[in-house]
Amino acid sequence: MEGIEQIDKVITLWLNNLSPVWMDSFWAMMSHVEFWFPFYGLFMVYALWKLGWKKGLAVIVSIILTVVFIDQFANLVKAGVSRYRPCYDVWMNSNGLRLPYGMQDFYKYGFFSAHAGNSAGFATVSYLGLKWNKPQSDFRIWGWFIFIWAFLMSVSRIMMGAHFLGDITVGFLVGLGIGYACAWLCRKVTEKL
Repeated sequence: MEGIEQIDKVITLWLNNLSPVWMDSFWAMMSHVEFWFPFYGLFMVYALWKLGWKKGLAVIVSIILTVVFIDQFANLVKAGVSRYRPCYDVWMNSNGLRLPYGMQDFYKYGFFSAHAGNSAGFATVSYLGLKWNKPQSDFRIWGWFIFIWAFLMSVSRIMMGAHFLGDITVGFLVGLGIGYACAWLCRKVTEKL
């Protein structure tokens, strides 16, 4: 396990230092959930318009359930695993970890990334919610856009010094799984509407 953890540290450090300084504000924007609130609101309006209020509301509720479940599950795992974030790791700091905006009052433990989980969960539920509830429409552009957005949101956590690559990889996979499960439940509910 120690060997895998060291490989994770080395790759994370390499990725963290890969981004030029002029990209710091982009990664900070991607990383700040509050910045994306208008985007989430626009998606909710779009879902209600495209799917009708019943199916649209079902998709919105499934997104909310996905985010709440992932958040709580991530907090539980973080407390149980107790793996320090890169910004609290002595080896990472002594080997040149970049913290573009310094310590941002991060919670001490970071495994797994709730940012990565929530962005992947949102992407999965929003895409499948649209696709399954309106199969005659083509949502491929939305699919490409939202999964690239989720990927960039996840990577931003490495660039900010908040998570290891392993944290975001596991978080992303958890988000895909929980997002798929919530989208499937939503589909079952909307089939009855």
